[in-house]
Amino acid sequence: MRHASVERLGDTAAIDHYGTENLALGKRITYDVKANWKLIVENFMECYHCATIHPELTEVLPEFADGYAAQYYVGHGAEFGEDVKGFTVDGSEGFGRLPDVAADQDRRYYALTVKPTVFVNLVPDHVILHRMFPLAEDRTVVECDWLYAPEVVASGADVSKSVELFHRVNTQDFEACERTQPAMASRAYRRGGVLVPNEHHIGIFHEWLLEKLGGGRA
Repeated sequence: MRHASVERLGDTAAIDHYGTENLALGKRITYDVKANWKLIVENFMECYHCATIHPELTEVLPEFADGYAAQYYVGHGAEFGEDVKGFTVDGSEGFGRLPDVAADQDRRYYALTVKPTVFVNLVPDHVILHRMFPLAEDRTVVECDWLYAPEVVASGADVSKSVELFHRVNTQDFEACERTQPAMASRAYRRGGVLVPNEHHIGIFHEWLLEKLGGGRA
């Protein structure tokens, strides 16, 4: 994860501020997705689709309505909307900022892909972790954890509004991946499809995977 942090956030300290190793599990949801794991990775790394299928997320992170991807360039965190108080389904207040989160990380959302099958989502008061378990070429189980400060979980605080935001994002994304999966057998995608310049980070993922496979098919 440290290498991924440098690649995405610019230095290891940026992710260290969230103290992920000390957080407590507030909620876990498991999704059975009828899509290939690589398609789910690509979906997570781009945001062209955000304005059309993620109404709740784009209310909280307005720049996503313009199609900007959080992982497009190093160090960028999507800023909360002006009237948004927390990373919750209705923009209402969440919990106190994690103790070591830096001031310039406050009110921002960061996303990392830890290759091959882990996503990390960082917001000021919690961390959302996805782990993927590929079961077939068209089936992936995704386990998603919402992690909070231990005192938040121990107090029995209601975390449902923050959980609901990304649960909706997950459901919307996975449904989109399932709709896309049947067309992935097209020869147009034999070499990964066509990528435009601002999808360079997806191209890097393709290159990394092909290298790991020794140039074989993914």
